[in-house]
Amino acid sequence: MRFTGTVLAVLVANLLTLFLLAGAYFYFKSDHGQMMLYEMGLHSLFVAPLASPRSSSEPATPSKGVPQSRLSDIQPMTVTPRSSNTKAPRSRPSNSSPERERNLSAIRSSLEMCRFWNAEYRKDGTKQSKQYRDAACARYERFSGQDSSDVLNIAGSSSTSAQTTYRKQQAIRDRQREERLKAEEEKEHEEYCGRLSERIDHYDSLLRRGGSAQYMNRLKRERRELSLEYSRKCLLRQ
Repeated sequence: MRFTGTVLAVLVANLLTLFLLAGAYFYFKSDHGQMMLYEMGLHSLFVAPLASPRSSSEPATPSKGVPQSRLSDIQPMTVTPRSSNTKAPRSRPSNSSPERERNLSAIRSSLEMCRFWNAEYRKDGTKQSKQYRDAACARYERFSGQDSSDVLNIAGSSSTSAQTTYRKQQAIRDRQREERLKAEEEKEHEEYCGRLSERIDHYDSLLRRGGSAQYMNRLKRERRELSLEYSRKCLLRQ
């Protein structure tokens, strides 16, 4: 079995070698192969034995009829430089579209920030809002090359009526918030005093039941402490 396998392997290898040699022969005989040899500088070494299918012992006889020009017979073409007066066509920049998109995005975002802080300055009239508004609008003018007053009505410092209205509304909101907090604190205080009163009533019921002297003294002491705390925090509100 080993001998038979070895013979078959040698036979297959020889067949593959023959196929490869035949393929290489026909490839280098073709125009594409001759072009590759010409580019590699090996045309003079391989074109003679591959160009003619006749054996070397036969004398070369001139062929009859019209001679066919082959790729190997083509002479290299000489290219003359163009005149300096001829202008080359201008190439269009390929990166103009992404750059334009980035510029438009920066203009839109700066315009939105300018409008936002302008509206905030109209509402509160604070110095901080005015600084943010001026910085955002200056950034928009730098990116777009336009005046920010052309696209929105810049709020001036003379808008005292809007500032007065905003301050009145803010004062009303602050007063309502304080009243709400005060009501919540009052509710918590009443609940706390109610729990103290319930504990005092519980101690009174325990004292009425009676018990040992030591137990009764402890109840009286704890009840006294609760009474003092109730009078101080609930009655005197200290």
